[in-house]
Amino acid sequence: MQRISSWTELVAAFGLFRYGTAAGGVPPTPVKAEWLNMVQEELANFILAYLPELDANDNTQLLKAIQAFGALYPLKATTLAGYNIGDAYTKNQTDFLLSGKANWGITLAAYGIGDAYTQTAVNTLLAAKQTQIDNLQTNKQEKNTALMAANGWRLDKATGLLEQWGNGYCAPDTTTVPIAFPTPFAEVYNCFGNKINTSSVDADGNAAGAFATDATRYQLFNDTNLMGVTIHWRAIGRAPGYEP
Repeated sequence: MQRISSWTELVAAFGLFRYGTAAGGVPPTPVKAEWLNMVQEELANFILAYLPELDANDNTQLLKAIQAFGALYPLKATTLAGYNIGDAYTKNQTDFLLSGKANWGITLAAYGIGDAYTQTAVNTLLAAKQTQIDNLQTNKQEKNTALMAANGWRLDKATGLLEQWGNGYCAPDTTTVPIAFPTPFAEVYNCFGNKINTSSVDADGNAAGAFATDATRYQLFNDTNLMGVTIHWRAIGRAPGYEP
């Protein structure tokens, strides 16, 4: 197991993923195929150690593998003499005793709280805090989504602004079929292209780029009559489901 920093330098401190900022010129951490494959194999190897095969239609296989592991290595009895209990208890026995005292007051003065709380009251407070954490994480993830690749896209979910980029080949003195955008546009505001290989002897001035065929489609063109070219394009527009 390795962090994403083993495959790219575009990371935050301690090898964590980072958000990019277009205004500051800081790219986000790319999701590398090597890292995804490593995570996939880690999970698959653990599952296959306890289950006969992987099943694409079963999203509980990791849970089942953990349960199978637990069945092979049950929790050993733990001596609790240091807690004035004196006898050895398994986890199940201890949990049973605790559940029977769920409504007893538990003094938390040793932790700087000072008041008595029941186990139920403490669990309620912890559940509320976990909800706050989950909401913050969801809001953070919903801010932006992106596919960082040679043919990729970035969506600002706050505004619906959709940015896409890619490249395509165009034969000499011709046009291509419509660009296969990685994700559909509701409306394209702007799309432009430039070729990366030039010819100083071509009489047509090396013209190449992109042109609109309707509100959501663009094609690539190449006026160079002596050579085919690779054209890099970039498009900006509105994502489906957002009002202009």
